[in-house]
Amino acid sequence: MDINSLKKALQNNRIERMQRSNKPQMPSLPTVVKNFGGSVVRNVQSVAAGNNLKVSTEEANSRLSICNGCEFYNKQSERCGKCGCYMAIKTYLRAERCPIGKW
Repeated sequence: MDINSLKKALQNNRIERMQRSNKPQMPSLPTVVKNFGGSVVRNVQSVAAGNNLKVSTEEANSRLSICNGCEFYNKQSERCGKCGCYMAIKTYLRAERCPIGKW
């Protein structure tokens, strides 16, 4: 087997393993950065309008339990596969919403 054939076989194997993986793929870095920027703006606007920054611990736990049952939630990294956010933080922020409308 020549080097090019070996590289192609390794690449195909990697692609197959990724497709079989149950772990949701994260959005691209530019998408995550864009989402984070939007989050900062939403939360600053909310606080400026007189709202509390955070929800209660009970509400945050309720939101996070919904995330735990979601097909897009990556339990290892504790991140959403749709928006890329760290859900232990996002679920506490009053101005934030689930990107697919679950909470």
